[in-house]
Formats: sequence, structure tokens, C-alpha cells
Amino acid sequence: MVLRAQGADPEGVRGRRSTAVAIAEQAVAAGMPLLQPVVVFATFPVQEFRHEQVRLEPGGHLSGPLIAEHLRAAQSVVLAVCSIGPAVDEAASACFAEDPAMGVALDAFGSVAVDLVASAMCKRVDDEAEAVGLRTTVPLSPGLVGWPVASGQRQIFSLVDAASAGISLTEGYMMVPKKSTSMVIGIGPDLDHTGESCDYCSMAATCRYRQEHTSHHG
Repeated sequence: MVLRAQGADPEGVRGRRSTAVAIAEQAVAAGMPLLQPVVVFATFPVQEFRHEQVRLEPGGHLSGPLIAEHLRAAQSVVLAVCSIGPAVDEAASACFAEDPAMGVALDAFGSVAVDLVASAMCKRVDDEAEAVGLRTTVPLSPGLVGWPVASGQRQIFSLVDAASAGISLTEGYMMVPKKSTSMVIGIGPDLDHTGESCDYCSMAATCRYRQEHTSHHG
């Protein structure tokens, strides 16, 4: 997964006996003790859907074309902010000057790790919904086509107490720590879970990481 996150083909790299494999293994070994995984989430009943806007109880809303497409029939939504903390990113930054290859591998490890935290959260939501006969949507994140980063992050962070886990937004709506992700999942009896989150990414046609990513978000 770390190799794929760097844009490499794992089988091809192993076949060439590339040093990238050893570096990736070192990055995993170095990165694992630095992980500080955390998920902050909240569930809100849907009050109504109107004009591409999902209004929530007891207040707040989610809006945008992507939100309207997937959440118009939701009975409730789960909003989540996931992070692995700042330590992996700090270690990667420290490596770049003296050992760029290790810095890149550590950065890739951090991206994979936060993706797996998010995947675990998605599975929890899916399992709990299935247990009571409900369905879920694909996870939707700010920055996907139809849900701009600025408006999406504002909406999520106004509803979820991410600050309690040390996660904040910059003025440019980037999350701190850097290895963090945010998402919303709809829950209801008549929802469509076809496709993947990656289908709505502007880089879907060219992303070499998509195969690994979608296998954990399906």
C-alpha cells in the first residue's frame, strides 16, 4: 500500500528487487510507533431536504450538488473527522533533507494510515446500519466534484467538535494535522451505495492509487 501510494506498482517493484521495497518496509517500521489515530464523529437526523440542502436536527445543514445527489433520501447522516496525529508528518518532513526517499515513503505511509482509519470508521457505520436493516451511501469528502473544499469543511467542522481531538482548519480550509480526513455518510432504507468515493474525484481518470484506495472504501 505504501508503494502504491507513491505511484509505484508493488509487483513490478518487487520483481526488480528495487530498494524502494526496503525503504517502504523501513517507513512502516518507523511510522507505526508514531501513529496517534483518532476519530471524532456525530450522527444527526435529517429534518428535511430542500433546494440541494440537507437540513439537520437540531440545526445545521449540508449542501451542494454532490450532497443533494447522495443524501436526498437519507434519514440520518454521520459526520466524521479522522486523523493519525502530527508525528508521522513531522518525521517525514525531518527526513526530506538528508534522506528524501525515506521522507517520501514516510509521507506515503501517513496517507495510507489515515485512509485505513477512515475505512475502519466507514465499516463501523456500515455494520451498524446493516444490523438494523438500513443502507449507507459511499463516504463523501470535501473536495470531491460537487462539494467544494471550503464549503464542505465549513459545514463539517461547524457540526463536529474536531477541536476536542486537536484537529483544526487553516484559513485555507486545510486540516491540521496534515494527515487528517473528513467525510459524511448517509443512512437510510432506500439509499444507493453503488460506485466509490473515487468516482467523484477530479483525478479519477489518472490516479494510480485508486485501486488500493477503493478496495478499502467499498
